[in-house]
Amino acid sequence: MSLFFDNVFNPHNWAMVPFHFWSVVIFWFGCIVGSFLNVCIYRMPLNLSVVSPPSHCPHCKYAIPFYLNVPLLTWLVLQGRCKNCAAPISPRYFIVELLTGVAFLGCWLAFGAHSPGVALAYCLFLAGLIVATFIDFEHFIIPDEITLGGTAVGLVISLLLPSLHGVSSLGESLIQSGLGIGIGWGLVYGVLNLGKLLFGSYAIEFDPQSRVVFTETAIVFPPKRLPLEPLLPPVGWFGFQASRIELVDRCHLNVPVAVSATQVILHTAAGPETFARAALPHLEVIFDRQLSSRETARLAGVPWNPLGGFLNWLRELGRSLMHLPKSEIRRGSWLVFTASEAWLHRDDLRFETDDVFHRESDAIRCQAREIRTDFGCWRDTPMTLTPKKLTIGGAEYHPEAVAMMEVVTDRMVMPREAMGEGDVKFMAAIGAFTGWQGVLFSLMVSSLIGSVVGLTLIAARRREWSSRMPYGPYIALAAVIWVFFGHQFVAGLFRP
Repeated sequence: MSLFFDNVFNPHNWAMVPFHFWSVVIFWFGCIVGSFLNVCIYRMPLNLSVVSPPSHCPHCKYAIPFYLNVPLLTWLVLQGRCKNCAAPISPRYFIVELLTGVAFLGCWLAFGAHSPGVALAYCLFLAGLIVATFIDFEHFIIPDEITLGGTAVGLVISLLLPSLHGVSSLGESLIQSGLGIGIGWGLVYGVLNLGKLLFGSYAIEFDPQSRVVFTETAIVFPPKRLPLEPLLPPVGWFGFQASRIELVDRCHLNVPVAVSATQVILHTAAGPETFARAALPHLEVIFDRQLSSRETARLAGVPWNPLGGFLNWLRELGRSLMHLPKSEIRRGSWLVFTASEAWLHRDDLRFETDDVFHRESDAIRCQAREIRTDFGCWRDTPMTLTPKKLTIGGAEYHPEAVAMMEVVTDRMVMPREAMGEGDVKFMAAIGAFTGWQGVLFSLMVSSLIGSVVGLTLIAARRREWSSRMPYGPYIALAAVIWVFFGHQFVAGLFRP
C-alpha cells in the first residue's frame, strides 16, 4: 500500500503537467470542498445528515440546482440572496469557500513541488480545522466527527505517507503520529484539570430580588421585558426567522414566525399553524433574523403597504436620532412569549444544563432570599446544585425530581471549564497530523493568541472576564502557523 501511494504521489509523475495548472485545479477543488464544509458547519451541530437532503435554502427550503451551486460565483451573482425567496444568505458561505480554496492553494504552493501527497494531506487537515473553527465560534463545541475522526484519519495517513512527518520509515511515522496523539491528549487534559482547579468557578451579580429559573433542561437568568408595540407597525405583526422554536409538546428548526398582539403564526414543514396568544401560555424561540415588512405581511397574510414601510423606517430613524431606548434582539437571543408578554433573554445568560455541568463535581451555589419548587418554598437559605444532588439548607433532593425551581438571589456562583473536552480531542487530532513537536508549538502559540485576543476584547469592553471564549479557533490558527512556518521556526531557534 505504501508503494502504491509512493507511485501515485511521485512528484516526477505530477511534474508531467505544468505546476501552476495544478495550482488552479487545487484552488478550485478547495472552493468545491469549501461548499461541502459549509454544509458540515451548518448541519453537524444540529445532528443532521451532511449528505441528505441535498443543498437547500435554510429559509424557504428551496432545493438548489447544480447550476446555482457554483462555489464563489453563485453567491456573487445572486448578491448573497436566495434565488427563490430573496432571503439573505450569510457571507459565511462565500468566506468559507474562498478560505478553503486559498488554504488548499497555500498547501500546494508550499509542499506540492516536493511532495504532492503531503500537500493533499495538509489540505485535508486544514479542511478539518476550518470546520472546527466556525462551529466552535458559533456553538462552543467541536464535533467528535472532526476530533475523533480526524485522529483516526491522521493516524492512517501517517501510516501510508511517512513523508508527512519528514521520515521514510512506516514505523517511525506511526510512532511520531502516536506520540502526537498521546502528548496532545495528555497535555491539554492536564491543562483542563489544572484550569478547573484554579479557575473552576465565577460569580454572576444580579439586581436585587432577581429571579433565576431552573427547568428540566435549562437555567434561565433574569430576562428583559420586550415591548412588542414598537415592532408591530406598519403591518401589525412582528415577523422573524427562528432557528429553533419550542412549544409545549414539540419543537421545530428554521421556522418563520409572525407574532401580533393576539395571534402567533408558524410556517413549519407541515404548513402554516395559527395559535391564539391566550391559548399559547409559553413559546420559546431562538431568534435568527427579523423579516422585512413585506416578508412579514406575506407571512401573516395581510396587505403590504410600501408607504407604511417607509414611514416605519422614518420612525425608527427618529427614535435613533432622539436616543430613545430600544430592545436589541441579536442573532442567537432567546425570546419567550406568554399570553400577554414577551421577554428577551440575553443569549450569554441562558444555559442548557448540559453546557453547565461537565463533571459530577461541578456545582452551582448561592445564598437564596427565596426558593420556590413544586413541592415547597424556603427563605434565606443556601442552595447548591450538582448533576446528582440538590441541597437546600440541610435537606437533599435528586435534581430529576424537581421539575421547576425559581431562586430569588442577587449573586450566583457558576462552574466554569478552562477548556472543553472537545479541545482535548481536537489537540489529539492535530497531533496525529503534526507529531509531538506540532502539539507543543500549537499549545504554546494558541495560549499566546488566546491571551492577546481575550485581553484586547476585555480592554475594549466587548467581553467580560467571566465570558465564555471558544479556544478551538486559536488552536487551529496555531496549527496552521506550524504547518507553514513551524519547521523553519524550530530550525532557527536551535541554529548554533
